[in-house]
Amino acid sequence: MTKPHRGRIQAQGENLEESVTWAQDEPLSKKDGLRLLELLKSKLSKKELKDREKQFKQAQRFIENVQDGENAPSDISFLNRKTKHERVDIEIWSGTAFGIFLLLFIIWYLIG
Repeated sequence: MTKPHRGRIQAQGENLEESVTWAQDEPLSKKDGLRLLELLKSKLSKKELKDREKQFKQAQRFIENVQDGENAPSDISFLNRKTKHERVDIEIWSGTAFGIFLLLFIIWYLIG
């Protein structure tokens, strides 16, 4: 059975294609999205990370600044403009990601 909330965060370039994915019943939280971003960074060499340093910062800011979650389908790329090859992608294939869902659930539970 396919999980309703799925996606991938990926680092690409001329000689690189590395990614982390999620597939779960509940929407991916901002906290877990940032954790996946760090996990992806840990898979790269120092040079690969340096070549995408700015793009990882842009991806982090994107996740932190999403309001009310980002809905699928969504494909956001942060491209290294100097090389035109190195980039970081965030793909939301289905469902929702990067919201503050736990807080909303608690408020709903308390009110309901």
